[in-house]
Amino acid sequence: MTDPASALRPPTGDALAGVLVRWLMGPAGTVRQAVKRLLLALPAYAFVAGLLLVSARLGRVEPQSAWLMVGYLGAGAALFFALLRSGAVAHSADPSLVFPQLIFHVGAVALAYAFIENGRSLALQWLCIILVLDMRRLSSGQVRLATGLAIALLLGTVGLQWMHDGPRMRLAPELINVGMACVTLAVLLLVAAAGRRLQRQLAGQGAELAQAAEQMRALSVRDGLTQLYNRRHMQALLEEEAARHRRSGRPLSLAILDIDFFKRVNDRHGHGVGDAVLRDFALLAQGAADGGQAVARWGGEEFLLLMPETTPELGLQALERLRLAVRRHDWSAHAEGLAVSFSAGLCAHEAGQPLQHTLERADRALYRAKAEGRDRSVLSMEELA
Repeated sequence: MTDPASALRPPTGDALAGVLVRWLMGPAGTVRQAVKRLLLALPAYAFVAGLLLVSARLGRVEPQSAWLMVGYLGAGAALFFALLRSGAVAHSADPSLVFPQLIFHVGAVALAYAFIENGRSLALQWLCIILVLDMRRLSSGQVRLATGLAIALLLGTVGLQWMHDGPRMRLAPELINVGMACVTLAVLLLVAAAGRRLQRQLAGQGAELAQAAEQMRALSVRDGLTQLYNRRHMQALLEEEAARHRRSGRPLSLAILDIDFFKRVNDRHGHGVGDAVLRDFALLAQGAADGGQAVARWGGEEFLLLMPETTPELGLQALERLRLAVRRHDWSAHAEGLAVSFSAGLCAHEAGQPLQHTLERADRALYRAKAEGRDRSVLSMEELA
């Protein structure tokens, strides 16, 4: 229950800071990340604005031109903040408005080039810098479009100045400046394209390495032929389930299965058919196992079925489901007249007993199943006693 006194207590400094952050930057997630990127750029905006105003104060820049640039930068920053903070573009393809901000910066460079004669060289350098900084976050088409727009604006600015000033304008130096900027931008485009190709190659190599690592991991736990767990991994699962059994006291059963007369299958039909029988049997065993049960190829034609949370009686039911699936399966697809059956020995793991002892009991039950005529599941004698 809420303490009434705490409701009247004024918020702490941390609480006020949290409220301020939420109000300024918006909800956590896409909106806040986009606003944060914009706020990180504001010091650069403020520096440029301050530099312009100081230059105007010193008489190096026309005051009207300085205030025009300051107004342009301020209006753009306010507009982008409103769009990002409101979340209006949060679900768009460009939730941070990276490309519109780049076009805005290109426009700022064009204005500076047109109205601040002393800063034209700096404006061209600024253009190259902003393109380099934003290239990694833009597509190739967006970079080409921004570069083309920048060149068109610079050429248009020079053309308008020449039409306005005529013979008074030194056209050759201006064209050289713009030409050098175009060459620099073209080089940047080539570098960006090469960087993207390298990035794609590295991403492809990373994906190949990840796939190879996954394959290696699978090989370390899976049998190559049947894709069931291998003996080593099943041994680890057995240890885990035995530890869980000791803690919870819940039942734990396991069974060892052996395909009947498998050597005869290899001798009569060849090892290719024998491998097919093993693969099909593995699929049937996985299909008959419940969700929490695990199947492994224990060795040769032997398989181990691990059954947590399962009593021996329920374990026998699982083996009978598998026996029915094996009988219904069309083995003649591999060899005419081929029939497959299996024998199984089942036992329950007893708390405090070594796993090896449990496996030996299941193995003795398996031999009893074979001695009694095969194609059957036999419960360990300890469970019958």
